[in-house]
Amino acid sequence: MTFLKALFLCGAGLATLLLAPVLAEPPNSGLPFQAGERLSYRISWSNIVEAGTAQLSVTAEAGKQSSLRIEAKAATAAAVAATYAFTDEFVSHFDTVSGAPSLFEKNFTERKRVVRERVAFNQAQRTALFTNSKNQSKQMAIELGTQDPVSSLYALRSLGLTPGVQVTFPVLDGGTRYLLEARVVGTELITVKLGSFNAHRVDVSLRRESGAMANRRITAWLSADARRLPVLVSVALPVGAAVIELMGVTP
Repeated sequence: MTFLKALFLCGAGLATLLLAPVLAEPPNSGLPFQAGERLSYRISWSNIVEAGTAQLSVTAEAGKQSSLRIEAKAATAAAVAATYAFTDEFVSHFDTVSGAPSLFEKNFTERKRVVRERVAFNQAQRTALFTNSKNQSKQMAIELGTQDPVSSLYALRSLGLTPGVQVTFPVLDGGTRYLLEARVVGTELITVKLGSFNAHRVDVSLRRESGAMANRRITAWLSADARRLPVLVSVALPVGAAVIELMGVTP
């Protein structure tokens, strides 16, 4: 799992809401993020070693009134570049009307592993076309509203979060279908370097269609205000924990 995927797979889709109480507001009653938003993060390992930085940015799609380009980038800190170098870039083309992506592009290098992938979503026909730099391709059936790792985070921000809300939804990544379950367990005061935030705590579990995935415990805190900013994310792994902390917000 890449550092960026750890952040984005904490999100939740707008499709397939199961066992959920009535939301505080409809999902598309006004997005809490707009073109021009940029969020900066510090990535650390076990809350001690600074591993790198990440940035999320939202821009308008030229000629597409209802589409936003959501870009995520991450890079290694100089102190750990010699032992674990990574450069990640994900782009989701997010349709604000349907609350789901039309296109997802992934480019990342971690150590000697290089991945170039593309997923074109046809939400109306419930299909997706996966391709990669090895000239491999796969046409896949999907559920309406299926998310990618980036759009899932922004779809979650679109919901009216309150303690007790539970959502289950499909995510497509790397040509593999996942089922993600997210539950808002409460509201807590979270302090990061940027300041203190009242934030909704969201516990996340992730599994493949074939069964549960072990050692994937993700907890995310989203600010309990109109913007629902991802303030802090903790990903528990067998050899430690990745911590992703909000450092800057523009505007």
